[in-house]
Amino acid sequence: ALRDMVQNHLMQVFCLTAMEPPNSLDADSIRTEKVKVLQATHLADIANLENSAIRGQYSAGWMKGKRVPGYREEPGVDPNSTTPTYVAMKLEVDNWRWQGVPFYLRTGKRLPKKVSEIAIQFRDVPLLIFQSAAQQANPNVLTLRVYPNEGISLRFEGKMPGPNLRTRTVDMDF
Repeated sequence: ALRDMVQNHLMQVFCLTAMEPPNSLDADSIRTEKVKVLQATHLADIANLENSAIRGQYSAGWMKGKRVPGYREEPGVDPNSTTPTYVAMKLEVDNWRWQGVPFYLRTGKRLPKKVSEIAIQFRDVPLLIFQSAAQQANPNVLTLRVYPNEGISLRFEGKMPGPNLRTRTVDMDF
């Protein structure tokens, strides 16, 4: 998971999400902006790695009612392998746009579902219009779905019709 997914796929998507608009759409301009992102990126808490990154390896269990082997029990895998099959990390980008905004990257093999998406969770605004309902409010999230069903969804809290001040989660899918 670490070698093939993180260094290739996840970092590409991360860079495209965090980079500044390139001067043009040619490969060199895009590459330049990706490099700027990578140079400004670090694990969120380098002093305490366990707070910023975790690795794991799937074990034997059950999926869809069938017994499945652990990674070390798979054909062709060394029974003493320490190769990670799951990685999660919290990154930060030190630039004016993303200062203080965490990026969470996760990938793994044999997860319950196979999806590729970018979920952007918006910060709370300083002044909440629905102050009394804000305690139960879910964060606003913009999700860019890459695989398997390409699209965009926006989740936010909206006031329910009527005189009472109650909110509900609204999902808009495109």
